[in-house]
Amino acid sequence: MSVEKKWTSCPLDCFDLCRFCVTVENGSIQKVTGDPSHPLTRGIICRKGRELVERMNHPQRLTQPLLKTPDGFVPISYDRAFDLVQSKLETLLTHYGPKAVLNYCGDGYGGLKGRIQSIFFNCLGGDSRPKGSLCWAAGIAANKYDFGTARAHTPEDILNSKLVLLWGRNPKVTNLHLYTLLKEAVKKGTRVRVIDPIETETAKAFGGHLRIRPGTDGALALGMIRYLMDQDLLDQAFIETHVKGFLRFKQSLESLTLEETAKITDLSQEEIKSLAMDYHESDPAAIWIGYGLQRYEAGGNTVRCINALAAVTGKMMRPGSGVNYASKSLAAPLCSLEDESEEKAVNRRYFPPGRMAEFIENAQSPPVKAAFIAAANPLVQCPDVQATTRAFESVGFKVVFDHFLTDTARHADLVLPAAFVFEQEDLFTTSMYSHVLNYGEQVVAPPEDLVPEFEFYLELARRMDLDLGFASGQEYLVQSAKGLMASLGKAFDGELNRLNDLYLTHPDHELAWAKERFLTPSGKIELFSETAAQDGVSPMAQYIPPRTSPVGLPLRLLSCKTVRAMHSQGFAFERDTPTVYLHPDTALALGLIEDDAVTIKGEAGEISARLSLDPAVHKNTAFMHQGWWHESGSVNVLVPSRLSDMGNQAAYYDSFCTLEKIY
Repeated sequence: MSVEKKWTSCPLDCFDLCRFCVTVENGSIQKVTGDPSHPLTRGIICRKGRELVERMNHPQRLTQPLLKTPDGFVPISYDRAFDLVQSKLETLLTHYGPKAVLNYCGDGYGGLKGRIQSIFFNCLGGDSRPKGSLCWAAGIAANKYDFGTARAHTPEDILNSKLVLLWGRNPKVTNLHLYTLLKEAVKKGTRVRVIDPIETETAKAFGGHLRIRPGTDGALALGMIRYLMDQDLLDQAFIETHVKGFLRFKQSLESLTLEETAKITDLSQEEIKSLAMDYHESDPAAIWIGYGLQRYEAGGNTVRCINALAAVTGKMMRPGSGVNYASKSLAAPLCSLEDESEEKAVNRRYFPPGRMAEFIENAQSPPVKAAFIAAANPLVQCPDVQATTRAFESVGFKVVFDHFLTDTARHADLVLPAAFVFEQEDLFTTSMYSHVLNYGEQVVAPPEDLVPEFEFYLELARRMDLDLGFASGQEYLVQSAKGLMASLGKAFDGELNRLNDLYLTHPDHELAWAKERFLTPSGKIELFSETAAQDGVSPMAQYIPPRTSPVGLPLRLLSCKTVRAMHSQGFAFERDTPTVYLHPDTALALGLIEDDAVTIKGEAGEISARLSLDPAVHKNTAFMHQGWWHESGSVNVLVPSRLSDMGNQAAYYDSFCTLEKIY
């Protein structure tokens, strides 16, 4: 009997980027546990990671190419799949050019090899691809305007904080290792306050919850600044040294009194004063921002308002402080080969991912004639699912890589099986939270005859006489690792397995901005940004009220992740009716009671659900978990296609609905 341990990474689109220790017996995975030596995850993994092996071995997993026929999907050989894809692409290139191909490559798989599809289309001359994101781009754009890019303190720095403001963040559900660190910090005396329209599991765990009206977080941040400014409690020395545009910014706050802030946010004046003074007096204090609060049309400005609060109080660049949204650190130098391939993409156009349907429907010169989807399920995750599905169906040739017949795959013409993380060697980073590089060994072989996406595109490039800049997965990873190591001032001999226990981080990024100039044009925090003005958005952070409900749809709709699933991946085998949560007072006003079967009518469509009453939900708000597939009822059937003020971000939370009982 042969028993060995292998090491790899969780591939999911998650903050934490857990590292796995995998026990393999006679070529079969027996157990997945956490890596106890990992500096961040420290041996702890969540159920989503543990269940990956079950998913990999599931009987419904795809292991061969499927071609849609009038009678449904039929298995075909890879040779036929290669011939079909090559023929379609060569015909499209001849008659329409590369922009006729829609390239949608998501983050459902977080390994570096997942970038192969975009590299291939770069080398093909270009494509039509998303710019922005469904989930976090407004906040990323805000950080670019304010600081030059997104930086965050290393997670362990939270142990130095006297006070932590969790602003729209629910780590007990979405960020397990931050939650673990917070519990450790609380034992040392750190206080935690949670600002959220929902009394989340995190808020219940730590107390100090402020139930803010959805979409008004920017007003709260600016109101806190105005109150501290009136008390002469801003950090003038920090402002003079590190901040640009303060005088103009100060003038913009004249009308935002404490009374007005309370009216906007549904918080009392005492709550706002207490929060402002607590933040001022706690030294150091840190803010950790979640992604939900920027999923509004004014989402980028909201993040800029919170950034401004940290800036004018000087709570940055020191241990235990900072305003932490995302952490762009190792990913950029690791992706150097993809960046180099961009030079070949001379024929390119972009579209906001939240408006894929409109782009397909309206694209001309050329129209969209083919679509390639990988590591994504846009027919569930995009807004206005029904319109997105109709538009996708209208495309002449659609190829989807996935493990299962997702809703997107079911509407494809050719479905190609994807490899699981355990079946290939790879490198993993995230810009969301973890600062650590994870090296992943190949743990087991993929199913017999399955061609992973990376090898599929290598072979397709060979057949089409394209030079991708590398000839194998090994060469790709080694070249990428060399670029990363060079950026860190380290030598690298090309032996990837030596990365196994290095746990690489960037030494200058432990405390955001403490060892580098801000990357803005002025080298300072820009409360007034000419770059933003040039991009056609407000040069200064401002509070923009959230969209108000239309007639007949009185409830704002919020849709967050569930602890047991990562987006739609965890709903692959669910067939239940989804649950919608209302505050009891809201349900009473609608004449509804616990466990009612209801129709949820939204601006873009309607679905059925079961009602659960929950006093944790803000009044006049409907809360659902996102990720349910069409058969159950995708929440994004209800959500219209709107965009944020910056970053081409889907504004999911500026959508509304009502509930009617099903008799």
